[in-house]
Amino acid sequence: MNSDTLSAMRVHPLFASLPEAELAMVLDCPETSVFAEDEPLFRQGDEAHRLYLILDGVVELVINPPGQRSTVLARLEDGETVGADALTPGGRHAATARAAEPTLVAVINGDKLTAHLDANFDRAIEMIAGMAGSLRGQIKEITELKLQSTTERLASYLIELAGSARGRTVVRLPCEKRLLAERLGMEPATLSRAFAKLRDLGVETSRGDKVEIADMGVLRRLAEALDMGGEP
Repeated sequence: MNSDTLSAMRVHPLFASLPEAELAMVLDCPETSVFAEDEPLFRQGDEAHRLYLILDGVVELVINPPGQRSTVLARLEDGETVGADALTPGGRHAATARAAEPTLVAVINGDKLTAHLDANFDRAIEMIAGMAGSLRGQIKEITELKLQSTTERLASYLIELAGSARGRTVVRLPCEKRLLAERLGMEPATLSRAFAKLRDLGVETSRGDKVEIADMGVLRRLAEALDMGGEP
């Protein structure tokens, strides 16, 4: 087993209770895979056979309601798992998972893992607890996204990209604006209007991926005001 894969699995709540020999037993063959940008790990409705641990990269969970445009539910990064439907006998994926950038994952065989857990009840209880914690985090992210106005979603996203930066700041969007609109749960035209509203606060965007923010303090105060129920 690759040492990087082993290290990532050891610290993940789902696999931390498994000894090294057991970690090797549940991996698929090959044990890792690389997905290109926009390449799906699996599609909504596919039979679920594998669980993926993200080693390097970003994976977006996308739902495709019949007759409606797709919506990005969550954006998962290094150390997170995707594809838990593989742990349900006969399970199918409830959403599409696609790489938002070139992404390296560890591939866990769902049948091997469930068979191992069937024979080790204590391990199964520990893994269920870990999955519950991960699910709570994803539900929190989705809920917060849906409760925010479109302007607040964009402001919060830009603040996240900027990190601890202060004053005048330039950030780079990690994806096309069309994909960013999906990520933030809005139409491309709505994203353009949100950028237009932020322009009065010194946020300038071009046709490329560069966004110039005149003052991070102003943007953070806007986000705080919206959190308290202010007007977008």
